[in-house]
This record gives sequence, structure tokens and C-alpha cells, in this order.
Amino acid sequence: MKKIIRYMQDQALQASEQKHSGSAYLSSRATEPQQGELHHREHTSYHLSRSGHPSSASHSFPAQVSGGGAYQGNGDPRERRTPSPLSDKIQREISRHQYAQDSILQSYELYLPDQESFHPSRTQDSKFWIVYVHGGYFRDDSVTAASFHPALSILTKAPKLHLQYLMKNIEEQENIIPYVAGYASINYRLSPRPTKSPQDTLTTPAYELRNAAWPDHIHDVLAAIAHLQRKHGFGQRYLLVGHSVGATMALLSTLASGKTFTTRADSELLPKIEPPMAVLGVSGIYDFARLHHSFPVYTEVTENAIHDPKDVALASPTSYSLADYGETWAQRGTQKRVLILAHSRDDGMVDWKQVEAMEAVFAPNAQGAQTNFAVQVVEMKGQHNNIWGQGTELARVIRVGLGALRRLDGL
Repeated sequence: MKKIIRYMQDQALQASEQKHSGSAYLSSRATEPQQGELHHREHTSYHLSRSGHPSSASHSFPAQVSGGGAYQGNGDPRERRTPSPLSDKIQREISRHQYAQDSILQSYELYLPDQESFHPSRTQDSKFWIVYVHGGYFRDDSVTAASFHPALSILTKAPKLHLQYLMKNIEEQENIIPYVAGYASINYRLSPRPTKSPQDTLTTPAYELRNAAWPDHIHDVLAAIAHLQRKHGFGQRYLLVGHSVGATMALLSTLASGKTFTTRADSELLPKIEPPMAVLGVSGIYDFARLHHSFPVYTEVTENAIHDPKDVALASPTSYSLADYGETWAQRGTQKRVLILAHSRDDGMVDWKQVEAMEAVFAPNAQGAQTNFAVQVVEMKGQHNNIWGQGTELARVIRVGLGALRRLDGL
């Protein structure tokens, strides 16, 4: 009987995957919640037997893209979207993988470039991975792994070099295709969004509920990275990129071997990962208290995901010292690491004070002692959600990040 039930669940899952495959059911349709949440939510349920749950971590499915195209306009979520910027070939080759079974959101999208493309002499072991963590302030169900598509579309094409900028900005225009083994974009469990995306807890399957509470979000990000590392064996050879609260969690992930990020006694143990050689924080939130001071309206949004005020501090990367990062991320000073803080002065949602606060943590001490960290601040152009929505600036700073990785690796 158990085998029959399991078979029926698998059949239902496959049928549902064909109907709402890949990023279609998680497509990025608008902007983050702090931007007014004016867009109309186009909800499509992921219908399965309510006694079942999503596919196991060993299952993967094609991610046939529907929606999630480039965000147009100057931050107004009512603006129309263009179709997906991805080529048909890349759309077909993106796959979605479950790294856990409790929620349909415990998944990531994966794109593996053609192995024989360009520089065939370069082995996969000498290449790097790009791993992306989306924002959305822990709750926006319209900002998903598919929000990486515009940047991915740009990064997977050889750039057209502009000679007038070639000598000055060669790193930002360089073709990175020969150096990238794979791209992954992570989904994670979300907190409730009752005003704009309410869910009926009596009729919504448990694995579709958005009821995560901190530190569930960072737990999932770590679980996804651990799953990728087990499956593809890239170890520390990756650039971890995060946008907004994705940047928050990208930095916290470097501390995960020694921190819990919560006072909750019932919290699960955090998955263990090999921390990345480099972190790229894009439009990042690094100090929630400072953000609340600049934008008091965010206080309630933060509390929606992080219930304990003490955890708000523990979830802020600026709460930890240079010694903390040196102990875990730099592995007691035995490894060189790179931190890139990319931000726009025209962001409109997260101010430049966040960059200043995070940069100060990594500043050399009063004696001017050298650290194991190279910190670079890159100024971007554009508003908060246009950075990923249009993809141009996100792709540009990822090229900068990969250049830093190559220098670190002596390439």
C-alpha cells in the first residue's frame, strides 16, 4: 500500500511539474515588499495530494521559464514586464532541484554551461561557481530564484567591448564564460505576507505555506549550498552573491560554523558548508537597527520574519567582529578572502550607511595590522530592484567579483 501511495504521489508531482515547472510557479513578477507592494499577484497553486510533500533532494526537474523577465522602469512595480531575457537554449537547460522536502521553496535553479565552450583546456576543477541568493525582505513571494535570469542572460554571452572604456574598466567587460563551471540561484522558505499574499492555513498544503521564522531562512540557504557542494564538489571555489537580505545571509553564511544567529532554543542545527572564497553583497542590508533608524517603516517588516528583538541583532552581519570573520571565514587566518560591497547611491530603499557600517567591521585595527580580507566597495547605478530586474549592474559587479576570485587564485 505504501508503494502505491508513493507512486500516486510521484505521478501527481510529475503532472504538476509539467504544469507549473521550474521557475514558472516561482517566477519573479514584481518587486520587493518594501516598495509599496502595488503589483497584482498572479497566484498559481502547486497542486499535489495534501498528504504528500515536494520531491526529495535527489529529484530534479527542468525549469521551463514563464515570467521572471527583466524589470523595466524606475522602480514602479505597476510597470509592464518584458518576456524572459533568457535564450531558448538556456531556458531548456536550467533545472530545478529540491535540497529539502519540507517546503516547495527549498529548491534552487541550476545552469551548467557547455563544458566544451571556450578554453577547453581549462578543467572544471580550476573554474568557479556563481551562487546567488535573492532578496525580498524574507517574505516577498514574487522575488525568487528566477530574479537572477536577467543577469544570467548577460553573463552567459561574450560582452561587446567598448574601446573607450577598455583600459579603465577591462575587468567589468571581460568574458567570464571560460572561468565559470556553474550558476545556482537559491530559493528559501519565506515568512508570511498576509496583506498582499494571504494564505488559508486550512486549505493550503503544508509544503506551500509561507510561515518561516528566523533563522529558517539562513538555514535553507546553508542547506542549499551544502547540497550543491556535495553534488558538484566545488568546495570553497565559489562567489556567493546576495541581493538585499540575500546579502545579509551571504555574509552570515561565512560565520555559520561557529554561530547560531538566534536565541531560539528549539532552532535546528545549521548545516555546515565550506565558506566561499569571496562574497559579493549587492544592495545589502548589514545592520537592521541602523536601517530602522533610517527607515522606521522597516521595523515591522523585519519583525514579521525575525520575531525576537535579540535575534535582529544576531541577524545583522555588523554585529560580529573582524576576529569572528577571521576565525571562521578566513579559517583562523590561514586563508585569504574577498568581500565586495556593491551599492547604488540612488538605491532608494537601502541607504549608503549600510555599506559604511559593513566596511568599518573589516577596517584594519588601530595598529594598522594587515588582515586576511581584501575589501572592495563598488558603486552601482540604479534603484534597488532595477539592479537585479534589469540585470546589467548585477552582471557587471559579478564580473568584478569573479576577477577578484581569479586574482586570489593566481589566474
